[in-house]
Amino acid sequence: MTERYVLDKKCPKCFGLGKTVNPTRKRLNVVDKKLPGKQDDPPLIVCKECNGTGMLLPTEVKELLEYILS
Repeated sequence: MTERYVLDKKCPKCFGLGKTVNPTRKRLNVVDKKLPGKQDDPPLIVCKECNGTGMLLPTEVKELLEYILS
């Protein structure tokens, strides 16, 4: 049986926030006016390591969820 504390393990990549800084985003340039047109990528994107949950699941739990959802 899986111990309860194993399910509370936070994602090391996003530190449990579920979002990471967008690596393609360049440094911000401060301007006086907002430029019209298409918006750039948001500064934060969903963490791919934990899928935005902020917690990592043990392999046994991942396999069980994949089996249930398939």
